[in-house]
Amino acid sequence: MQNKTPLILVGGLGFVGRNILENVMENEAFADLAPAVIDDLSNAAPGHEALDVPRFEGSYDTPEALAFLDGLEDGGAGRTFVFLAGETRVAESGDRPMDFIEANITAPSRFVMNAVNPGDRFILVSTAGALFDGSFEVSVTSPYCPKNFYGSTKAAEEMILEKLVAMRGGTFRVVRLTNVYGRFSEKKKSAIHAFTRAAIAGDRVTVNGDGQQSRDFIYAGDVGFGIATLARRLCAGEPTEPVNMLGSGVSTTLMDVVRAVEAASGKPLPYDQVPATELLKTEPRDVIASQRDVRVLLGDKITPFDEGIRQTYAFYAG
Repeated sequence: MQNKTPLILVGGLGFVGRNILENVMENEAFADLAPAVIDDLSNAAPGHEALDVPRFEGSYDTPEALAFLDGLEDGGAGRTFVFLAGETRVAESGDRPMDFIEANITAPSRFVMNAVNPGDRFILVSTAGALFDGSFEVSVTSPYCPKNFYGSTKAAEEMILEKLVAMRGGTFRVVRLTNVYGRFSEKKKSAIHAFTRAAIAGDRVTVNGDGQQSRDFIYAGDVGFGIATLARRLCAGEPTEPVNMLGSGVSTTLMDVVRAVEAASGKPLPYDQVPATELLKTEPRDVIASQRDVRVLLGDKITPFDEGIRQTYAFYAG
């Protein structure tokens, strides 16, 4: 790691973390970043064993994890954390609220107080859609109005960790993601991934409601590039925004997802529609991020939806 800045991905072997690692390890633009990983393997994407990267396999909230961090040389320039750990299952948040408080607020707070040193940089990977009720285009300045308990815990996490990192003498940044899809998503249960796997297997899928609810889908490779870009800029001392957004700036309906998967597979995707009334009450109807905001980190590097679906299909098809 000589002359490089440690980039510590907490939860870095999962879906988003693997896409960050791929960008950092393969793109010369990020050659000054030296990735390291802390991951308990509970959501690790297959194939992580072959990655040549320093790692601690276990909970980030342990003395052993802190000892691993102490062994990473930073050359006096500080370390950069990308914090990806936490609960994300929206539908379960109302049934297990205390688990979500522990995973998204209490445990991350302990980690910051034990791990962050003066001069460190801390990037919290948060959510765009769950912080808002789906009634307007979301921007980095939109006021919190979460529609479910998961979103409430993420809003609280943003505010609490910002203050704790400052108390520890570090620099804090947030990256809010819209709906991410793409490679290294074997453990994801979201619609795009479920529909793609079903298309390959020849199975039927379930469409909740009228299928016209929409989301701002962003390809995972773009997310990896955007987060790596923020980390590089922070390490280089370049100006960065306190709150950042990663999305496509385009809203796509669930039925559009069906059609895109059909186009990628070259065959119809059979589906059943169910009312799912209670579930849909907890979810925003529509999510779209400001195009101006998403281009701060991505510029023009936004994968078109149909192309992203084709790449996702190819990943699952092998």
